[in-house]
Amino acid sequence: MDKSLAAQLESVLYKAAGEGASLTSMTVDYGAAEVAGELEAKAWIERATRSLIFAQAELRRADGGLAASGSAIFRRSEV
Repeated sequence: MDKSLAAQLESVLYKAAGEGASLTSMTVDYGAAEVAGELEAKAWIERATRSLIFAQAELRRADGGLAASGSAIFRRSEV
């Protein structure tokens, strides 16, 4: 793996938030086990208001175990 877990989460959270969103806050929770190999990333929007986007993401190991999870708040640029 060439990117940190936090960097991978940030990347998928930005994709979920969409173009022009700027990161305001991000929290990362790490799993207990050591991570090796490819990770499956999944991100989704929990809630969006006129000016803010609240997003969640997970990185899972091949065995399905949670490697890390994150949540972020983005500000919409058009506001």
